[in-house]
Amino acid sequence: MKALVTGATGFIGAHLSSLLHEEGLEVYGTHYGPNKLAVSNTFSAIKLFECDIRDEKAIDSLLSTVRPQRIYHLAAQSLPTVSWKDPVATTQINIIGTINVFESVIRHGLDTKILVACSSAEYGLSIESGVPVKEEHPLKPLHPYGVSKVAQDMLAYQYFANFSIPTVRIRIFNTTGPGKTDDVCSDFAKRIVDVEKGLSPPSIKVGNLSSKRDITDVRDTIKGLYLAVEKGTMGEVYNLSRGEAFQISSILDILLSYSKERIEVQVDQDLIRPSDEPIIVGDSTKLREHTGWKPSISIEQTLEDIINYWRR
Repeated sequence: MKALVTGATGFIGAHLSSLLHEEGLEVYGTHYGPNKLAVSNTFSAIKLFECDIRDEKAIDSLLSTVRPQRIYHLAAQSLPTVSWKDPVATTQINIIGTINVFESVIRHGLDTKILVACSSAEYGLSIESGVPVKEEHPLKPLHPYGVSKVAQDMLAYQYFANFSIPTVRIRIFNTTGPGKTDDVCSDFAKRIVDVEKGLSPPSIKVGNLSSKRDITDVRDTIKGLYLAVEKGTMGEVYNLSRGEAFQISSILDILLSYSKERIEVQVDQDLIRPSDEPIIVGDSTKLREHTGWKPSISIEQTLEDIINYWRR
């Protein structure tokens, strides 16, 4: 069976590609720009194609060549901070890219299941409706990235409803782990290691530490993605989350407890976002009941693995 992972060299995509290969699938992947691998030794048996997801003809050519039975659509501009600076590119990549994939599937009459990687950012001010957040909660995104993921989510549903394309949407909550960059856990860990190595003074500047986030290890997340396609109900939307919120200050405290140096913490107002959801914690009951998925890696283990990754 052939599987195509768009965004295969991204953080989750790299881990997922490796898992699919281990499960016996013939894995193809797309990447765009510099081939920045998040996981070493992931792609030795995976066929990679450079492809801009916004390029309709490129997607068409790829799908006509590969004709996959599984598509994991992960290619995205996935950083809220970047979406403030470049909302146009964020919208084009996340929305137009999704349309291109589905339209090509229709044109070529492919018999494929499609997983669309959506985001907890779609919920935005979820605290107004209560937590933990269920799939039925209102969608109130707070930044261009979140808006683009709502559109992607709804597009995937309408292709299922109108064209009977077997599709499952996964609203992924914060995911981290070894190899991650540009998230709070990895950023804190890397800066601690920079201090240990004498590359930085013994202080860390931080933004808002009061926010609470539901954080899942990427090794658990990819198992959820795989099970959603193989055992989930097509047409459904699932939250993928640990179901437990960790205050950002506690994340930093755990990482500092692993530090080999004493480090001072300083609040920098320039690092505080224009808007920031105070709490995001997801209810993944439906995914667990439909597929048997459950997280197995503790937050302490995840953070220890991250800081050791940067030390290596």
